[in-house]
Amino acid sequence: MTHTSDTSFIFPYSENKETKRQQVWSNLEKGILFEDANRFIPWTIPFADLDSFAEERKGSGDRTNWFLGKHQILDGYESAIGVMKWSWVNDTNSFSEIEEWLGYDDEGNKKFLLLKGKLTDLLGEPTLLELEKFGGLDLGSIEWTNQNVRIALTGIEQFACKYRMYIGLKENKNR
Repeated sequence: MTHTSDTSFIFPYSENKETKRQQVWSNLEKGILFEDANRFIPWTIPFADLDSFAEERKGSGDRTNWFLGKHQILDGYESAIGVMKWSWVNDTNSFSEIEEWLGYDDEGNKKFLLLKGKLTDLLGEPTLLELEKFGGLDLGSIEWTNQNVRIALTGIEQFACKYRMYIGLKENKNR
């Protein structure tokens, strides 16, 4: 099934910082906005229908990954957006989270801290901030939550320091 893009999003955003913050959260309650393409993908899209939004789809053993391309989100941040589905999750389930690989070690930490600053400026202080130093790098979790939405930055050490960003619904039945 081919879906038409939802047009009930708010964009461009207000110049007023508080109004902009509310507009961003309002959009995220319903889905993800590709600001550069003026395209909104609602969280109600089933995994089976993500192909119509994806530039690339890859299956690998226990998961399927969709690459939705590089797009501006969250007031101009250019993100390489992906969606991942575990093999045991039904294709008819709606997707409820996007993710971005931020990188390894110094490169990943730099992007992690850049996003921490950008998101704090855009959305206010994080609702969760649990960081520790690993050498000169920061590891841990930073989260912003509002109503049903969660934005998380994570840094873990697993043979290298690895960093990711997740944006989606707090109640994610697909995890």
